[in-house]
Amino acid sequence: MFKTNHFDEFIVRKATESDLESILELLKSAAKWVQAKGINQWGYLLDGGEDQEIEADILAGNTYIIENKNVEVVATFNFSNEQNEWDIEMWGKRNDHAFYIHRLAVSQNHHNQQIGKRLLIWIDENHTIENGFIRLDCVGNNQALNKIYQNSGFQFIGHIGEGNDKFSLYEKAF
Repeated sequence: MFKTNHFDEFIVRKATESDLESILELLKSAAKWVQAKGINQWGYLLDGGEDQEIEADILAGNTYIIENKNVEVVATFNFSNEQNEWDIEMWGKRNDHAFYIHRLAVSQNHHNQQIGKRLLIWIDENHTIENGFIRLDCVGNNQALNKIYQNSGFQFIGHIGEGNDKFSLYEKAF
C-alpha cells in the first residue's frame, strides 16, 4: 500500500489486534479534546459507539499506527479503498478507484509537532495509488482541521448537511 514504512523519526505499520486498547485510548482522548474545544466531533467514540467497528477495521488491515523510536503510539489512521456506510452517506455510492482516510488522530502527548500534517504529506508521497483519489471529511466547523487539509493539498469539494451536522469533503486526485 505504501512505498516506505517511516517518515522522519516515526515508523508506520498496520495495527494488530494487540494495538486495539492503545488505539481506543488515543481516539477517545482525541474525542474528549475536540469536545472540550467546542467541536461536535467524535462524541460517539466516548461511549464505545464504534469500538467493534474499530476492532473490525484493525482485523481487516485498514488501521495503521505511527510509533516513535520508543515504540510509543503517537498517531493512528484508517486507510481503505472500500466505502463504508459513512463514506456512502458523505460521498454517495461511488465505483471509482478511491481510498478513504478515517480516524486520523494524534496523541495529546505529541500535539503541536505537526505530526498530522507530516503524516498526510507522507501518505501523499508514499501511497501506490494510480488513477484514483484519496478522500476524507471532517466536521464543517472544525476550522483548524479544515485548514490542515487545505494546506496539505486536498481540494475542498463542498459541504454536506447543515448546522452541527455539516461536514466538509476533501479529495486529491492521482
